[in-house]
Amino acid sequence: HCTYVCTTGISLDRFWEVVRAEVRERGLLPAPAQFVLKSLKERGDIMWMGSADRLLWMEDVEEYVDGRILKKAKVAYFLGCNVSLKSQLHDVAKSMVKIMDYAGVDFTLLGDKEVCCGAPLGWAGNLKDINEMAEKNLKIIRELGVETIVFSCPSCILTWSEYSEYMKENHNIELLTASQFISRLIREKRLSFEEQPMITPTFHDPCISARVLKATEEPREIMDDIPGVYHVEMNPSRQNTRCCGSHGLLDVVDPVLASKIAEVRLRDVTVTPATRIVTECPRCILAFDLAKFTTNYDILVQDITQLVASSLAPKDEGGDKDQ
Repeated sequence: HCTYVCTTGISLDRFWEVVRAEVRERGLLPAPAQFVLKSLKERGDIMWMGSADRLLWMEDVEEYVDGRILKKAKVAYFLGCNVSLKSQLHDVAKSMVKIMDYAGVDFTLLGDKEVCCGAPLGWAGNLKDINEMAEKNLKIIRELGVETIVFSCPSCILTWSEYSEYMKENHNIELLTASQFISRLIREKRLSFEEQPMITPTFHDPCISARVLKATEEPREIMDDIPGVYHVEMNPSRQNTRCCGSHGLLDVVDPVLASKIAEVRLRDVTVTPATRIVTECPRCILAFDLAKFTTNYDILVQDITQLVASSLAPKDEGGDKDQ
């Protein structure tokens, strides 16, 4: 937000990345951030799990993913560490592949070959090793002939957009948020929705989506396209949105402060008639789910893909969905 409102146009995001790099080089990096760097180097993810664990989310959705892993296709779905490895977020991935299958999209998954995008390296002050992650991911994407990548995580898509900078070459691949891709499918009349029983969501704009990617209107347009869904705005929103508190490893290094920030954002929701929070960031979902317990505020938190997938009309009512 500081970069967005800075009257002199200083990129404070970059400034603090450089500061963190200096902190790391001086051996002053907090222990939790050191763990993240170690996990990325040795396991390729931020949670000390492993490549095989990136397949666990596929349980119960085999019909949508069979034959998709490392399949040559023009569209790829990049899950990111949080969505693929945290069980609380597995339904986000399941919802996305259901939507793609419904629309007849010929897509591929990287499966256990997917590695972290590299964003946490920058957050932990290690900018120089991001190109290693970039090379691994881009090598597979190029081998599969992918032209468009769909993301569930704003940090992932932002980091991918900077791969050309880190690798000093242009990858010429279209990068889309999930809502941007879903919005395209709706415009192409490849998704049909059935009437919902009076759902009143409010949309939380993730920091990167709103202020960097400028992807604020697509999720709202999607909600407006679903009959029975009447979204309401909370303040502040769009480019002036508040952070959920989990960005940049704050939830890892100082979870108490991160939780307090999430609680402030939840209070913005309480003054609206919203019955659920819809967003488009896995870390935001985790932050709000935790803050719900600390504030005793019972409200459903969903990713935009979950709302869309649960609102799809039966296929026999939706017409021909084949590409």
